[in-house]
Amino acid sequence: MHAVIAGAGPSGLACAKWLTDRGYTVTVLEKRHVPGGKVSAWQDADGDWIESGLHVFFGAYHTLLGFLDECGLNEAFHWKPAEMIFATRDRGFAPITFVKGLPAPLNGLTGVALTKLMTPAEKLRMAIGLLQPIFRDQAYIDAQDNQSYSAWHLRHGMGERSLREILDTMALALSFRTADNISAKLVLTALLHFAQEKGASKMAFVKGSPQTRLWAPIIRLLEGRGSTVRLDAQVREILYDPEAGRVEGFLLDDGSIVTGDVYVSAMPVHSLRKTLPASLRAFDYFDKLKHLKGQPVITAQLFFDRQVTGVDHLLFSSRTHMSVYADMVNVAPDYQHERGTGSMIQFVIAPAEALITQSDEALLSLVTREFYELHPNAREAQIRKSSLVRIPQSVYQARPGVDRYRPDQQSPVPNLFLCGDYTQQPMMACIEGAIISAQRAVERIERRYATTAQPQAAAVLT
Repeated sequence: MHAVIAGAGPSGLACAKWLTDRGYTVTVLEKRHVPGGKVSAWQDADGDWIESGLHVFFGAYHTLLGFLDECGLNEAFHWKPAEMIFATRDRGFAPITFVKGLPAPLNGLTGVALTKLMTPAEKLRMAIGLLQPIFRDQAYIDAQDNQSYSAWHLRHGMGERSLREILDTMALALSFRTADNISAKLVLTALLHFAQEKGASKMAFVKGSPQTRLWAPIIRLLEGRGSTVRLDAQVREILYDPEAGRVEGFLLDDGSIVTGDVYVSAMPVHSLRKTLPASLRAFDYFDKLKHLKGQPVITAQLFFDRQVTGVDHLLFSSRTHMSVYADMVNVAPDYQHERGTGSMIQFVIAPAEALITQSDEALLSLVTREFYELHPNAREAQIRKSSLVRIPQSVYQARPGVDRYRPDQQSPVPNLFLCGDYTQQPMMACIEGAIISAQRAVERIERRYATTAQPQAAAVLT
């Protein structure tokens, strides 16, 4: 059988790999000139890598790690200690370290007790408040979706300071929204994993660009199995036959039609909605997608002529516009080899709603000013160049009450399936959630077609 997948992001490529494991021939269609979706990368005119975002991976990402191991890419990540390092104006670097040798959740609670970010009374209130997610289950976490995380946090007596200094920053890192505007379920899901799994809070970066370390090898694997990944191939419309009750093909921007037996949308939810004909929008399943809106985010990169942070880890900063950032030369060995001793600082600018339309000059001025306040020695270095990547619609906005609109991977159309981090799966909108969604989509496809899968050549009609 032949499966056609729209979208060459993490979920689309994982879905393609697992379908080829089961004997399917796969065609992957990607609208952009590079694969990887929200985790893509490309080279500028100087040969330096520009990434679509600052990507951090956790020990809790078991499905992703298993998938990469299957692809022979278990050495793609550069692992860091389990700690959150906050860059502050008045205290310097203030980490929350998950203490080695202690079982979860004591490793994290001890880290809270030792941090310089809060007073002893604030630490105690936070530790008591965190007992709720630590000793409850996912059903309890799911039931908190109708309130913001800040409402949940304050209701459990943890106080305003810990909310603004720590959890606001964590919320921005998870979904580019502050704790006032994000579902309690999302933050509590992360806390649940960190609390119940000793290695869950370990962090990793890709050793180099996601393109060279992840996507190019996976595409070579797929092509070696007779499948195809087509770049610059945007799906304009899903061709649906209401009488037959089936998808008949994907219409591309160039007017060609790609046909197969099974169709999978691994597009972002806003891109999927654009491709739906009126006959599909009439389904309640597809109509509910209008409640899932993408979150804007901006990634900035500053290339310095010398080392300016001295930190080999992710950095968090509260009460700034750069919620998380890292020196990619320090955290990614490939970049260190390519660039030597200079720094390449990559920032996530969020929330970005009020900033995304500003000029490059205004955004870079804002970022450098705040960065210099946290790293005064950087003023002595020269900025060789800079880059900005604006993504008007990134991960879906995990607002309170939105979770119930996330669709299952099996659509009401028998041969149409969805995957992507916005679909139903137990994680938040992250790469682990995207890979889990692909796993679930393949399970649903197998359930329907397990007895009939035979390789079939792709058909392209013009």
